Amino acid sequence: MRGTATNVEGIFSYKDNLMISHAVRTGNTIHISGQVALDPDGNVVGKGDVEAQAEYIWGNVEKVLEASGSGLEEIVKVFQFVVGTENFAGMGVVRRRIFPQEPFPAFTSIIVSGLIDPDLLLEVDVIATVKD
Repeated sequence: MRGTATNVEGIFSYKDNLMISHAVRTGNTIHISGQVALDPDGNVVGKGDVEAQAEYIWGNVEKVLEASGSGLEEIVKVFQFVVGTENFAGMGVVRRRIFPQEPFPAFTSIIVSGLIDPDLLLEVDVIATVKD
């Protein structure tokens, strides 16, 4: 594998459960695997509440970035997979709190019919740089 994998204690273990690292750093770029609202035991956090799921996900993204030598302010690209158009606005409330001012990262939002668990409403995939 090219790059250095990061796996963070206290976050659902993609490595043990799905054979996926939380993040891989290549040079000065960090690629974070899609984060969903699963607690360390694999239980869905915030069933039926996209804002609660978004808060949980962004908390995990922040932990993975910090463990990789970066932070939220270093995010350059975000892919969001949102279940149904009805959840788009709630996800945006949290996004505006996480990124309150310019420069904003590049965002791609994709409406999907479902994720790996039917109670999951959002998945967030992030690319960031390493702090200088």
